[in-house]
Amino acid sequence: MLFKKAWYRMALPFLLIMAVFISGCTQKETVESVRTETENAAPQTRTLSTMMGDVTVPLNPERVVVDWNIGHVLAVGVTPVGVPGSLLDYGMFLRDKLTDSADLGNHSEVSLEKMVELEPDLIITWDQEKFQTYSKIAPTVVFVPDQYDSMEAEVTAMGEILNRPTEAIAWNESFKQRIAAAQAKIKDVIPDGATFTVADFNFLKNPAIIGNSANRGGRAAYELLGLTPAPKVKSDLLDQDKENLEASAEVFGEYVGDYLLMMVTEGTKDHSLLPNVWDNLPAVQNNHIFKLDIHKYFTADPYTSILQAEEIADRLASGQTELN
Repeated sequence: MLFKKAWYRMALPFLLIMAVFISGCTQKETVESVRTETENAAPQTRTLSTMMGDVTVPLNPERVVVDWNIGHVLAVGVTPVGVPGSLLDYGMFLRDKLTDSADLGNHSEVSLEKMVELEPDLIITWDQEKFQTYSKIAPTVVFVPDQYDSMEAEVTAMGEILNRPTEAIAWNESFKQRIAAAQAKIKDVIPDGATFTVADFNFLKNPAIIGNSANRGGRAAYELLGLTPAPKVKSDLLDQDKENLEASAEVFGEYVGDYLLMMVTEGTKDHSLLPNVWDNLPAVQNNHIFKLDIHKYFTADPYTSILQAEEIADRLASGQTELN
């Protein structure tokens, strides 16, 4: 009997320690289990209010397909897995960022089969009519830049769509600094009061005079660089919010300012469109004709526009009038 009592006295502390240890392990397992369940229950999607109604999208999209507004997506640090290759024909400033992006074909009618193969988790389109079709493939957001009042607001909106607000803020800050640097570069090069005209010699029977257009360099020249438009460009286009107008040989000279920024391609026959007019233009006589490659200037997103403005500033500052 004395032996049993002594054994209990010796074993009791050990049993108590074991009980505490087992209880601790059980509690730890319970905590780990709750933590895992909580992490698994964390939302993986969010709801966006869009012009097409509420759309449930991934919390952090990883496989984004874009059928038009590529530059807005690049601005917030996302590389699309698929884009229409046709947009890159006149979007040279975008090409180096899209070497690994699949070609969806022509932007007017992208390949739905190819889009499905890419297994996107988000599709961004400009076309409301495509919304239902695209939504059968993946969550789809319609993004129309025209509804925003500035390029910065456009990028901010894309940052919201892709859940990258910090990246949007950083890009917009850099955007402002780059605009200021480009303007400073030409400040002492362009005479006070000098006027500018942007014209496209590529697609129409007659040259097109470009206003503060989202494409063909107008926005880069007038909005970002702050170049002064020729008087008739201002009155007939900018003041009337017109993007472009076709100017016949009889009236073309009336629109040309001290400098002419010409959208061309290799081999463009610029002056042949304007017999008896070209050689009499002061911009021609003063060697103020600057040729710009339309393949860089047809796209019009903020990402591309600042690159266009920087190239124009570089060309004006260096005096390089020809393409190469």
